[in-house]
Amino acid sequence: MFLVLTEHLLAKLLKAYAPKLLKGFFLSLVLIVLILPGFQTVFPVFKMGRLGGYAERAPYPELQWSKLLDSSYQLALEKYTEDRLGFRVLLIRLRNQVAYSFFNTAKANQVLIGKDNVFLDEAAIRSYAGQDYQGDQHIRANVRRLKAVQDTLARRGILLVFAIAPSKANFYPEYHPTYFQKLPRTQSNYTAYVQQMQQKGVNLIDLAALFQQWKDTVSYPLFTRGGIHWSGYGITLAADTLFRYIKQRGHFNLPDYQVVSRTITHEPQDSDDDITRSLNLLYRPSEFEMVYPDIKFELPKPGQKKPSMLLIGDSFGWGLIGFYPYIPNLFNEKTQFWYYNTEVQVGARSEMPSDKQVKLLDYKAEVLAQDVVLLLFNQQNLASFDYGFTATAHELFFPFTAADQARIQAIEQKLKQSPAVQDKLWQQANTNNGNYDQLLRTMALEEYELQRQ
Repeated sequence: MFLVLTEHLLAKLLKAYAPKLLKGFFLSLVLIVLILPGFQTVFPVFKMGRLGGYAERAPYPELQWSKLLDSSYQLALEKYTEDRLGFRVLLIRLRNQVAYSFFNTAKANQVLIGKDNVFLDEAAIRSYAGQDYQGDQHIRANVRRLKAVQDTLARRGILLVFAIAPSKANFYPEYHPTYFQKLPRTQSNYTAYVQQMQQKGVNLIDLAALFQQWKDTVSYPLFTRGGIHWSGYGITLAADTLFRYIKQRGHFNLPDYQVVSRTITHEPQDSDDDITRSLNLLYRPSEFEMVYPDIKFELPKPGQKKPSMLLIGDSFGWGLIGFYPYIPNLFNEKTQFWYYNTEVQVGARSEMPSDKQVKLLDYKAEVLAQDVVLLLFNQQNLASFDYGFTATAHELFFPFTAADQARIQAIEQKLKQSPAVQDKLWQQANTNNGNYDQLLRTMALEEYELQRQ
């Protein structure tokens, strides 16, 4: 009898208080969810790690009445707080993982998930299809100036070489998403530049074509699933060909190097997973089986000499400097790397400007101080050719008259008045940390050359 009364009493109590308990539970849960991020922000108990890719955290905004009245201070403070919110990294990774796993979508700028989970760049695919083609006259004018600069440097004992690195989108068309495989292909900047350079006698190393030749014969991938640049293995093959050409063409006796061992693994090294890291997922996708040769660089022997090099190129240049340090070991301490012809990122001297901007250097003197000038750009970046090197060098070696300068300045003013041109120039400058004035000058020079034809 007592048990029956107890059960009856408990049932009445649950019936009376269950809704309140349930509400209290959910209210407590909501409060915990709201409070925890703030607690983690002030007391970072849980280690979240860092997000991949490049992003600058917003600085603490300065409080000013003008900014307070126009609401810019509030927006800046909101961005500052958002960048430091507790569990932000975890929540971003969770969101990205859901998008990747359930919707086959990459939450990273311009990244596409191709077939077999190969990550690709949309802009590079569109370049492969010829959608950014610059035109026959434009390309012929650039190559004509490049050949003139090459011959001028050759008379001064300086070897100029143009090397075209492969683009992953060009190398793996079979992995393009179905929609992009249906895009019509037209003339591309790559095919046009190769044709013109070969006809004009430019010192060209077409590494992109070589990669296509090696594609079906090598045992390990030349591009990884999760990287945008050539693989570590691909770098070693490209370097053998490139530096053998420079050695023979320039009559240099470079130091020796050899492969002493190799590591076979599914764990990517250095830049071989740069896209994967930028996706910021909770779980990393599986990678191809890769090989990493161990290169031993020898000290110069009697009769061997390290020449100096000026490397002007895009991010593929880092593979020959950092991933596998061919350039630091084969060339001397005067060697420089002008990243996108904008900033001296390797080899800056103490007397150079503190911000290392190329535009502030004695351009002609720096070029003439080198033994080798290597221009290295991948197929996609040929839409911007060599980012102004040829235009600048040609103008220095073949100065314009006052009348020419006036016409070029008039073209610059006209270009500044075109919204479409301005959008293009600022996009190029922001994408590659380029210099707007230099890009504008290059475009004006190209337009002037076309008018003179």
